[in-house]
Amino acid sequence: MDEKDRLLLTYLRNGLPLTPRPFDVWSAKIGVDSAELLVRIQRLKKEGTFAGIKAILDPYAFHYQSAWVAMKFGSEELESRTEVLWQHPGVVYGCEREHEFNLWFFIAVPENHDLELHVRCLEALAGAPRTLFLPVRKVFKGTDFLGSWDAEIFSAMTERFGERRIGQEGYAPAEDVLKDWPSVEEIGMIRKLQEPFPLTDEPYRKIAADLGITEAQALERMKSLAKKGCLKRIGSFLKSPAVLPSVRALVAWQIPEEKLERIGPEIAGFSEVLYADQRPAFAEFPYSLSTMIQANTPAELEVLTRRIQDRIGKWPCRVLATTRELKKKRMKYFPKELDGWWCENRHGVETAFN
Repeated sequence: MDEKDRLLLTYLRNGLPLTPRPFDVWSAKIGVDSAELLVRIQRLKKEGTFAGIKAILDPYAFHYQSAWVAMKFGSEELESRTEVLWQHPGVVYGCEREHEFNLWFFIAVPENHDLELHVRCLEALAGAPRTLFLPVRKVFKGTDFLGSWDAEIFSAMTERFGERRIGQEGYAPAEDVLKDWPSVEEIGMIRKLQEPFPLTDEPYRKIAADLGITEAQALERMKSLAKKGCLKRIGSFLKSPAVLPSVRALVAWQIPEEKLERIGPEIAGFSEVLYADQRPAFAEFPYSLSTMIQANTPAELEVLTRRIQDRIGKWPCRVLATTRELKKKRMKYFPKELDGWWCENRHGVETAFN
């Protein structure tokens, strides 16, 4: 890797300019022609220096909402009863855990959908006898649980949950949400930007042609998304260096809600705690604080939990070990399939909540 490669990687982190021939801007600054620049990009990607050029989106600006959901199934019926869950376009992760509620999944939908209605619909479709709806209430450390679990797959899954607001005509986002809500045309652009980015002299012209619009219109929509905070940049991250294998475990803590304001920040102070948040507690699952803890071995994890208890008090805790992963895919925002799924499946539960 020479000095020009290092300079190119800096520009990749900063983002591609939204101009008709963006690579020409970089090539002029680096001192190579655009053809050589594209060759360098392809070589660095092949060498594994970075993952490739893509749109870096901000799901929080999309007003996406998400939650963990836990269901209880008999071990012999888990496979057959849960297949319907993985067909939902917003379910990006699912696993079996060592707990009475043995099936866990993560679901995310846009603000103009009612997240809890989606969960209750899945509950009915799977025939789950009991379901725990676990949206985040407050984050004490980190930005997202899935990112702390596997940042390579879940690089931007910041959790957000809004209280249900039901009006006479159904679910209605708050006015401040509607103000910056992406337009129909911008949602089409968001869908397109989640596809592989074209490595050509005029990438935005290619994107525009695929959408059936002019290049100027495509650039205007991207600039509007950037202004709204939906599009952070079009660029890349350097790949993290390989690290030694470690244990990352979900540890749930049974702490009274009135003590969380004090205890949450204390737990967050441990460097081994990658993530910590508050979620609803239930009689069958009385754990109000969830943490993702990193250790080198299971034995070290046990020592860490005792150290945490020495600081915060001897509150009950439980390690929720993952037995196996059942679904794992990158989040796809505003998928066309989501509206179709909802129209097909909503009728069984929608009236019960109105």
